[in-house]
Amino acid sequence: MKLAIALACLAASLSLATHALAETTATLAQPVAKPTQFIVDHALWDCKDSTCVSANVDEVYFGAPECRAVAKNAGVAVADFKTDHAVTLKAAELDKCNAGLAPKTSVATAH
Repeated sequence: MKLAIALACLAASLSLATHALAETTATLAQPVAKPTQFIVDHALWDCKDSTCVSANVDEVYFGAPECRAVAKNAGVAVADFKTDHAVTLKAAELDKCNAGLAPKTSVATAH
């Protein structure tokens, strides 16, 4: 009986430890003002121009909440969000990702 419980616990712990890591790319709606780095869900993101990339995103986090965190940290809406395993955020999920984010606008000043 003890052996069966131990084996069940081992199997459960192994199944939890097999998360896949993926390179994930967020294509931004417009470029960031300057290159920036931040951490979302234990992964380091590098943003430059109109792209944010993380080399080691746990696929368990892939979705609108992660996309939204990237958009908020970058300060720019996300136009496309995908992994190198051919997983792409659908349009409805992108809408959730960008919901409520104020669009960046340039302000002209008179002299």
